[in-house]
Amino acid sequence: MSSVDVHLGAPAPGRRWLVPALGVTLAGAGLAYFGTHGVPGPMVAVATILPALALLGYGLWFWLRAPAGARGDAVFAWAIGGAGVVITLDLWAVLVGTYGSTTTVTHVVIQHTSTGALGAAIAGTYSERDRWRAGSHLRLLRALDAAMDGIAVLDDAGNVSFANAAFAEGYGVDSPGGVVGDPWQVCYPEATRERVAAVLAELDAGEREEWQGTVTARRVDGTTYPQDLSMTALAGDGYVWVCRDVTGREERDQRLRVLNRVLRHNVRNALNLVLGRAERLRERHGDDEDIESIVAAAENLLAAGEKARLLERALEAGVAPADRLGEIVTEEVERAADQYPDVSFETTVSCELEADSRLRLAVRELLSNAAEHNDAADPTVHVTVEAGPPTVRVADNGSGIPENERRALGGVEETPLRHGSGVGLWLVYWLVTQSDGTVGVTDEGNVVVRPDAEPVKSPEGAGKN
Repeated sequence: MSSVDVHLGAPAPGRRWLVPALGVTLAGAGLAYFGTHGVPGPMVAVATILPALALLGYGLWFWLRAPAGARGDAVFAWAIGGAGVVITLDLWAVLVGTYGSTTTVTHVVIQHTSTGALGAAIAGTYSERDRWRAGSHLRLLRALDAAMDGIAVLDDAGNVSFANAAFAEGYGVDSPGGVVGDPWQVCYPEATRERVAAVLAELDAGEREEWQGTVTARRVDGTTYPQDLSMTALAGDGYVWVCRDVTGREERDQRLRVLNRVLRHNVRNALNLVLGRAERLRERHGDDEDIESIVAAAENLLAAGEKARLLERALEAGVAPADRLGEIVTEEVERAADQYPDVSFETTVSCELEADSRLRLAVRELLSNAAEHNDAADPTVHVTVEAGPPTVRVADNGSGIPENERRALGGVEETPLRHGSGVGLWLVYWLVTQSDGTVGVTDEGNVVVRPDAEPVKSPEGAGKN
């Protein structure tokens, strides 16, 4: 199972070398003292130098491996404070005559100062770490509470242990406190409970690490709504849920589906009627410029509708079988050469990779676009397929793609004053990006498609269909 590991704003290390430097200073002071006054005995030397060396060792560990949040300057201040407290106590002991000679006092002060600095440095390290963790936790809670998506944490019993404001709002209560402690089942109708319970069982069994889908959720007043839900199992016990009310999106998609179906059906029938009547007019009056304009406009609209239908089918199908990229391009070039006999097509293929077969429609549209809109006296289209990185390049000797048409290949939203003439290049953009590729136009006007391609699979694999 996966775990959630969040780091928020760890402070800069802040001169961590100060702590080992303090250890070096105190160890040096002890050695200098014994070098000047001699060593009273081995036990005295060990008792004096050992705490300073321990502080030096801890300082080196802190310098190299200190926990996140423990700043060097802050821990150094703790160490100085601990040493200061010990020195103050030793001075008080000297005033009351607790210690003997001045010589004895000197090495005892060094020993106590090192011990006090070591203890305070250790305490300061973990105090600073815990202080940062508490602040980081608070910032995390504030960030989660400000998120637009509903976020909840469930314990191992399936009860909500944390919820942000968006989750509570989707549930239909005023504050997160109104949902914390409730079992997750109260947020969903019976049909959804069975589906979610099955997913939770898979998460618990380790069969998957996370799940995403659209479900039907329920508010406290009993009303239901469509919800995008993702669930992730924690490394310990419990789950993280992220959800969003997608009522607006579902309604918009429904309207688009209805309008698409009605318009496509009605427009196709009406255009077929227009073409039939235009043909009758042509029989009566012969070739006429107005009649030809009507026929051309109707045929263009029918072609746009057919492109939209093919695009819809391709995108709804999801991931498509892989096909040899070179064969896709070669076959589509042959098809275009038959369709546009007045255009010369040249192909260079040096690629033995497989790509999403939906790219076939994208290549077909690029070839049609290059042939139909080529204004050169001797129109030529050159298609190159390269292997490293996998690239399909379509170039022609015409005037190139207008700027307002290039916007579609970049996925730039159209505006009323800046729009293209059809859906063809949008079809290319959607198909390429849907199959995890990229598409763009060079300064020379060449269209470059970089598909997500893989080496050709063996006959035993799921290779070319």
